[in-house]
Amino acid sequence: MAHLVTIKVTDIEQALADIPAFKNYKINKDTGSILIEYDTGIIKPELINQLFSESEVNVQQACLNIVASLNMDGINDE
Repeated sequence: MAHLVTIKVTDIEQALADIPAFKNYKINKDTGSILIEYDTGIIKPELINQLFSESEVNVQQACLNIVASLNMDGINDE
């Protein structure tokens, strides 16, 4: 699992800061976790709940729907 911790914290902070739907975040370096406070007007809570589904299809669909939510609000237009 240690091989997964190759991302720099500053890269994570920059990525999170670039998404206005994320109102606040806290990175715990000791546990390798991130707590994100998000705007429920942009990302619906049921989509976040769906990320923890036992169905891989549901998880993938939730990811796509979250990205679509961000794109519709002009947040992720590239």
